[in-house]
Amino acid sequence: MTKKSIAFVVKYFPTVSETFIVNQINGVIDAGYQVSLFAYNRVDNKVIHESLKRHDLLNRVRYFKKAPVSKLKRFFVFMKWTVKHFLKIHWPTFFRSINVFKYGKEAYTLKLFFEAQWFLLHYDFDLIHAHFGMNGERIAYLKAYGIIPKSVKIITTFHGYDLEPKNVEQYKITYANLFKYADAFTVNTPYLEGLLQQVNFCNIPHYVLPVGLDTQFFKRKNAKLKTSFFDLVFCGKLIPLKGADLAIKMVGELQDMGYKSVRLHIIGDGILREHLKRQVQMCQLEDYVLFYGALTQENIKGRLEQADVFIMPGRVDKENGRAETQGLVLQEAQAMELPVVVSDVGGIKYGLLLNESGFVVKENDIIGFVKAIEQLILNPARKKYMGKMGRDFVVKYYENRVLLEKLLSIYTNSINVKND
Repeated sequence: MTKKSIAFVVKYFPTVSETFIVNQINGVIDAGYQVSLFAYNRVDNKVIHESLKRHDLLNRVRYFKKAPVSKLKRFFVFMKWTVKHFLKIHWPTFFRSINVFKYGKEAYTLKLFFEAQWFLLHYDFDLIHAHFGMNGERIAYLKAYGIIPKSVKIITTFHGYDLEPKNVEQYKITYANLFKYADAFTVNTPYLEGLLQQVNFCNIPHYVLPVGLDTQFFKRKNAKLKTSFFDLVFCGKLIPLKGADLAIKMVGELQDMGYKSVRLHIIGDGILREHLKRQVQMCQLEDYVLFYGALTQENIKGRLEQADVFIMPGRVDKENGRAETQGLVLQEAQAMELPVVVSDVGGIKYGLLLNESGFVVKENDIIGFVKAIEQLILNPARKKYMGKMGRDFVVKYYENRVLLEKLLSIYTNSINVKND
């Protein structure tokens, strides 16, 4: 197949927490595809990640211009845009976007025009890849109105917060266009696949495609410095479903059992930070629980390199039913040859080799976690073996290059399917 033209659509760009999307875009460009990048919102970050510079993505991205609330200003912006792009406009599509006789309010309020702005000029996209369900819905809306032709395929990647269990019935309405006009979906774990199957009423093809990582970057270069401590690491947003409070309780239990050398390093920030600090003070664990806040990938890697075990005690959020769908940091920890201990919620359990690279414990089972950690404290040889197994597992199944090949295969399959 000759290399095709792909358009990526995201909500925010650039975002530090979504470097996996940047890595994916870079990979597609490296594979020889023509790539365009569209974002609904601009994010001004003080720190520019090196991956953004690789293909000058900050200068490639085109941002969405929101429609002014004032009808007069909206019309003025419409006229200004039309004059500015007069020679580049694809006129049949342009007139379709303002066809009040066919589309009524959607057209005369200029809603359809503003939503369609990226696709009113001449383009040659073969496929549009939207990240997150709400962005895919906006693109599918344009296909429903004929702005995007049937020949242009739409793939949407769901990541988790765009498919919450409590909203499954609502998604049948809010994602109505998406589940009718998309050509394929990807999800990161079988857990998220199960949620998708509950709402994918048109049985659109879907694929399990985890988020990957660069295993050459996440690679142990130095042995852990010899200290008297046994170091646990937790890394994630400090919100209820991540379970950092449970990790602190584990340290207290281990201390009470006589394991005075156990320390916990908490990486991440969030609404529970001060609450967790008070919890540490109440348990008199100030010398054994350390907070680092949000760290760069380089610093996270450094902290993992000086750890013994990685823990992920996630739970189901009582308010919305959400749970961790993958947790890429779990694969990063294994790539750094750390054994892992995780809870049996969401899609976490699919990201390790059961009892080979780590242990899976029931949700909220603090004693279960403690017993698993104790095994690794008492058996250094097993800890080392599990670390090696974890790296081998991640290199085989989560390396960016491996997953890129799968993604490109999905692109090829979708593009080659003929429309009815």
